[in-house]
Amino acid sequence: MGHAIVHHFGDGAAVWGQMITPSIAHLIQSHRDFPIDFSRVRPGIVFEVETAGALLPHVIDASTLRVHVGATAFRHAAGRTDATVEAVARIDVGGDCTLKVWGKATAEEPSRQEQSRSHDPASATPIIFTVTFWEIARATEARFDQLLRESAEKDREIRQLRAQVALAMCSQ
Repeated sequence: MGHAIVHHFGDGAAVWGQMITPSIAHLIQSHRDFPIDFSRVRPGIVFEVETAGALLPHVIDASTLRVHVGATAFRHAAGRTDATVEAVARIDVGGDCTLKVWGKATAEEPSRQEQSRSHDPASATPIIFTVTFWEIARATEARFDQLLRESAEKDREIRQLRAQVALAMCSQ
């Protein structure tokens, strides 16, 4: 289980689910930080994405995560502290595969101790991420990079063959 599961996705297959399984929980919690995108759709805003770093992920149950995100980014996306925001987390799980987790993020209610601390706008704030759907698939960037490498290799082979043909015709 764990990272060994990723080896089965090398052929381009994708695995998905709606509940966090033990293997998926392991993949999430084994990363200390990863990017998370918050989407904003409000009057005057057609669609906007605010990206923040998610730190210290903890799987609470089969559909809930707790992570710390940049307070400024979350506040900018949510608009107010008690709002729920659509979010997508992207976790590189190796083998050119990415785990994407879609869901809703809500700021965790601060404890009295946290309320008494000074509010640093650049600090991290804990959020509760309720999972709607997750998927492990080949990373699209990896596929594109692979196609570029293969194309460059074919171009190099063609140039080499043309040079050999030109040399062969000169000797005749």
